[in-house]
Parts: sequence; structure tokens; C-alpha cells
Amino acid sequence: MNIQREVVCRADIHKQFLLATIPSNDGQKFQDRFGTNFEGLLNFRQWLLNIGRQKLAVESNASYWLPIYLVVVKDVKFILANAYQIKHIPGRKTDVIDSEWIAELCLKDLIAPSRIFSEDERDLRAMTRTRESYVKMRTQTKNRIHQQLESACIKLSSVLMRWYQRQSDSRPCHLDNWFVQSQ
Repeated sequence: MNIQREVVCRADIHKQFLLATIPSNDGQKFQDRFGTNFEGLLNFRQWLLNIGRQKLAVESNASYWLPIYLVVVKDVKFILANAYQIKHIPGRKTDVIDSEWIAELCLKDLIAPSRIFSEDERDLRAMTRTRESYVKMRTQTKNRIHQQLESACIKLSSVLMRWYQRQSDSRPCHLDNWFVQSQ
């Protein structure tokens, strides 16, 4: 009785290249290295299609996995593995052996896939993070101005109100609304 194993590929991703490993039924392995530019990713996708892939396991590291996901998602079942989970399995620490090891883990269904957000959710998360960074920069600038004025013996809090208070609406607040009414 000859049991047919599913074809699984594991890609070890780096900034400039990815190392792909596909273990075969007879114990051999197919291994190749591809660039992470668009042309390299298209070559990687074609290589997967030629070999007859079914799954692709990728370790989640920074955002290097996202371009690969976008290129192969329509043709391959994409499994994004949690890096913490993969690294805490004993043994196997080099790139080549690590690639083989994770392919075997995928074949044995020992990798719990991480959640991959939809495009709309990814866009919303990116906008939220951008807004947070803008708010942080604005606060740092306010603090820097406040510190400089205080060091010049200009007590800003005695002249302006609501220096750190949040605006109740999104309309721009003019400086004349901030001045305290003098008696």
C-alpha cells in the first residue's frame, strides 16, 4: 500500500531572499533560493505550481511574509506560523535545516496557523497605527514647545488654556479661542 503524502513547501524568509524546501515522498528534498523582489516571487510561485504544491508554511517575521502571501494566496493554502511556537520546538536552528523542519511540522499538522487579516482590516490597522504615530509626534512637539517656553520663563499655562486637553470635535481650533479672557 503506497500512501500519498500531500506536497508541502516551507519558505524561510529573509530581507533579500527566501529559501524554499519541499520534502518528497521518497525522502529526497527539492530546495531552491529566490529573491524577494516581485520577479523572484513570481518565479517562486511558478516553481510551486510546477512541483504540484498544496500547502506553504511560512514563519511570521516582521512583514516579510506579506508580499509572498499576496503572490501565492490564490494557488496555495498559506499557513502563517507563529515564530514563538516554531522557535520553541527543540533542535533545528540553521536556515536550511529549519526550512526542512518546518515543512515536516506542516506535514504532520503540528503548526497552528496564525490569523491573517483581510485587506480591509490590514488597511484599517495601518491607518490606526499611522494616526497613533501622528498623535505621538504632535504631543512630543507640544511638550518640546512647552519646555522651551518654560525655560525662557514664559509660563504658558498662565496664558493659554486647554494646552493638553483633547478637542471635543475634529474642527481645527484657532488660537484666539485658547486665550484666557482678561478681566
